Amino acid sequence: MSVLKNTSPKLIVFSAAVIILLIVAALAPLIVPHDPYAQDLSQALLNPNSAHLLGTDRFGRDIFARVLMGAQTSIYSTLVLVFFTSVIGIFVGVAAAWFGGIIDSLLMRTSDVFLAFPALIFAIAVAAVLGGGIQNAILALVAISWPKYARIARSLSLEQKGELYISAAKVGGASDFQIIFIEILPNIIGPLLVTSVLDIGTMMMELAALSFLGLGAQPPIAEWGSMMSDNRNLLQIAPWTVFGPGLAIFICIAIFNLFGDSLRDRIDPKRRKK
Repeated sequence: MSVLKNTSPKLIVFSAAVIILLIVAALAPLIVPHDPYAQDLSQALLNPNSAHLLGTDRFGRDIFARVLMGAQTSIYSTLVLVFFTSVIGIFVGVAAAWFGGIIDSLLMRTSDVFLAFPALIFAIAVAAVLGGGIQNAILALVAISWPKYARIARSLSLEQKGELYISAAKVGGASDFQIIFIEILPNIIGPLLVTSVLDIGTMMMELAALSFLGLGAQPPIAEWGSMMSDNRNLLQIAPWTVFGPGLAIFICIAIFNLFGDSLRDRIDPKRRKK
């Protein structure tokens, strides 16, 4: 109860919104009102109505059903992307800070090489080399996104490296592995968690952008960026075909960003309102 008392109403509200999004995405195959992949050309490009809340696309597929199904692909693919990006970056950054010397120089110079390229352009190039597909899009974005986490983790780890508790752990005979995973990581995970949550919106946009360009999810898979790409030529005559997935992207990014902001206020005492 004391934890709830110290938790801001904003954090509770947006935490609930994130949970609802994840539940809806997980249960999408069970709650879709129509088969999102069933084509019926006699129902093509219907206006939004009681039977089809967001209308239908050029193949007669229900847009609302495809947006719901696309939530599973778009949201969970983004979470997988952020997880692997942050894990790789964090371990690179902590290793660089702890071992120092040539290892630090090698890892940080490698990150500099990746940071030298415009992120999305580099991701497009990597995805094009790997070929289309949501898995390859995730790999491409992981390849260009980890250096940010590495630099943040390195900076935080260097601050912790000189603390007395680290010296005490060394005197106590703790191994490098134990110091990194038991002593350092728990003390730097808060800011890194906030960074990961705030990055979800950006990663979702980038993943949708790759799909929009044909380098991510491939038709007929329901994915919001791919859906917008499929229907972009119909924007003037059937705008609802783009409005549905576009609105879904906007809502998800807004919720995750607001959740990240409220989580940052909760974790960082300097930002917490008194």
